[in-house]
Amino acid sequence: MTAFVLGIILLQAQAPQVGDTIWLTRTVTADGREVRAVPWQPEGAIEALGPGLVVRRGELVEVRYPAVGWLPGSHVVQVPGPVLVSPDGRTDTIPAQPVTVTIASVLPDLPGDALPEPQPEAALVLRPDRTPVPLILLLAVSGLLLLPVHLAWRRRGPAPLPKTTGLADQVPVPAGRWAASGEVRAVLAVAAAGLRRSAAAAPSGEASALLEELESAAYGPVSPPDAPELVARAGAMTKQLEGSVRT
Repeated sequence: MTAFVLGIILLQAQAPQVGDTIWLTRTVTADGREVRAVPWQPEGAIEALGPGLVVRRGELVEVRYPAVGWLPGSHVVQVPGPVLVSPDGRTDTIPAQPVTVTIASVLPDLPGDALPEPQPEAALVLRPDRTPVPLILLLAVSGLLLLPVHLAWRRRGPAPLPKTTGLADQVPVPAGRWAASGEVRAVLAVAAAGLRRSAAAAPSGEASALLEELESAAYGPVSPPDAPELVARAGAMTKQLEGSVRT
């Protein structure tokens, strides 16, 4: 076997702690050959952070692997050897070398009495059972309390409707006094409005003809002298139509 100088060096100023980057280095003599780093993916507490770096120092070649430790303590890892490629194409692989890496804890060392004593096991926290029974009971009691009120309300029956009266009864038209005061057209307009409402509920040809006379007299150029008579006829016709609607 060709003589090679094999070495494992941990480049570090002090013991690395959990999470610190460490470099695992393999140094070989090249003797005019090309040195290639082998991919490395260790398993366990030591993890590689990237591919190996090849650094030449004359005939000596260093292959450096960046790594990190995740658990404190001593860990043995197999650092692979590089591949040597001769000018004629022949290759030679350096075997892996076991290396012990010591990782320090990031926590300070404490005396035994500074640590709290182990506590007994805590009891299980029981979750309360959710049930719809209280809601059902509440709805049942509410129904029993509101049922008599509902029955009493229905027994009273609907509220009576207000009594409606015709326009002639609501607003009596003092035709003579209004006509004497010069409000003949206002009297005719009120009478026409009452007759129009009654005629809408009970259409009648006689009512339509009388309504035309009232409107012609109310909005005509000259107030007719027989306005009291027209108002009286309109009032009688309105009462007659309202009576037919009620029956």
